[in-house]
Amino acid sequence: MSDARRWIAGALLALAALGSWWLTGSVAPPDSTADPRTRHDPDYVIEQFTSWSTNERGERRYRLEAERLVHYPDDDTAHLTQPYLVQYPEDGGPPIHTRAREGLMPGDGREILMSGDVRTARGADPESAGGEILTDRMRIELDR
Repeated sequence: MSDARRWIAGALLALAALGSWWLTGSVAPPDSTADPRTRHDPDYVIEQFTSWSTNERGERRYRLEAERLVHYPDDDTAHLTQPYLVQYPEDGGPPIHTRAREGLMPGDGREILMSGDVRTARGADPESAGGEILTDRMRIELDR
């Protein structure tokens, strides 16, 4: 084998080694030591979620249901699929029913942001005719 051929073969092998080194570095798995709080990955998922809230006398205040709840620890939010909220007024009036395609609940649990075909309905009683509200977005403050 001539010197020129050996030199070309050596250069090709060096180029192949350099390409392998670059490829290994570019497809390496992500650093597993990264802080999970900095990523937007869920820490738990609940299917067929239901939650009740009562006042200090044990009387129901509201019931929240969802087909699915996904909690994200990085921003402490809960994302709800098909949320359904029933609020029970303290005055004993008819309950208020609210449904939507999606819901977002910040970590403090003081409100729910409903979105997508939001429908709120309240039945009639001796003091009001009741009614229904249809909208695309609604912010509901929860009494805590």
